Amino acid sequence: MSFFSSVFGKKSSSNNQSQIKNVEINKGSANTPLLHLKGKPDACGLYPGELVMLSLAEKYKTTETCFPSYLTHTYEISNPLKMLKDLHNRMFIDIGNAKDCLSGFKLTELKEIAAALNISVKGKKAEIVDQLSAVSEDALGALVKERTWKLTEKGIEELKANPYIQYFLEKHNYNVTEVGVNIWTVNEEFVKGPKRPYKDIIYGQLNKAMNEAFLQFQKDPALGLAATSRYCECYRLMGLFIEEEGKSYVNASDMYFQYLFKRINIHAGLQLLVNYKAFSYDKKFRETFINRYYEEIQLYPYQKTELLRLLDELNISGDDVRKSLSASFERAQDTGIMSVKEAADFIILELSGDVDQSRELAYKLAKKAVKNI
Repeated sequence: MSFFSSVFGKKSSSNNQSQIKNVEINKGSANTPLLHLKGKPDACGLYPGELVMLSLAEKYKTTETCFPSYLTHTYEISNPLKMLKDLHNRMFIDIGNAKDCLSGFKLTELKEIAAALNISVKGKKAEIVDQLSAVSEDALGALVKERTWKLTEKGIEELKANPYIQYFLEKHNYNVTEVGVNIWTVNEEFVKGPKRPYKDIIYGQLNKAMNEAFLQFQKDPALGLAATSRYCECYRLMGLFIEEEGKSYVNASDMYFQYLFKRINIHAGLQLLVNYKAFSYDKKFRETFINRYYEEIQLYPYQKTELLRLLDELNISGDDVRKSLSASFERAQDTGIMSVKEAADFIILELSGDVDQSRELAYKLAKKAVKNI
């Protein structure tokens, strides 16, 4: 039975979203009290924001007063300076010596210090740092006045006990926060079971977000266009998450292929049918929605990059690509605007750059789908 058999008779609506711009810097004061910390504390009493600051501590000088705005708007760290002072008082970090600061200097600054100590200034930054590190702390300290924070053994062990923190500080080819999986949701589950692999928690929450979105648009398709987008995106994120692990490119590509098929038939297909029915009185608008269907399902550069990378990892090309796409599409079990074969043809055309043909195919099938509305 087609998923779209449940669509008709529903009304559509749209939601507007606004974005708030963030300030450039966060100026802290050691005397300003910390606001309520978000999340759950771990066994040592540290909250996610404090763990983030602990992980980044060695990047900052002890005299630092201006911090990046992302610390506030991403991790809700209201006072980075105060937090660093607290971590120091609780012996998670200490004040580093002169040698600990060297890696934070620019090459020109290192050369000035080296010249003052009659050390060769030739070579790369790492080479000069190595030479300066061989100098006594007293001699180096006379020239290097500023100090940076340094993790103590207690601080190092604390970060080892909370590996999910580093995951959210790293750069990835995807962003799980787009579907509501973030440092706070993972923190809550991790605190409940700290021995559970944090990546299992992240994957489980992606799967949960997908199921919630599915139930939302199943309950009321006309109100669930945002939910269909989130539902499809979860498949993409799970595929890229598996790919990053490098454990099973077959499973990673299967999830990604299903993402493409659901995007064609669930998200864009549902959007077309709901809008077409809602504007039954206006032929011009109806034609606009048919043409817009292609815009909703075309492969954007980032999707082509991701898809081609997965195909390369699978080491397949030509007819094998079509077979792999079709096999995943069959497992998706979603009927709608495009059949398994038609969707595979569309993706192949998009990858090959035959935009005119893929656009024509999308238009023809969209036109056919709305005939009985």
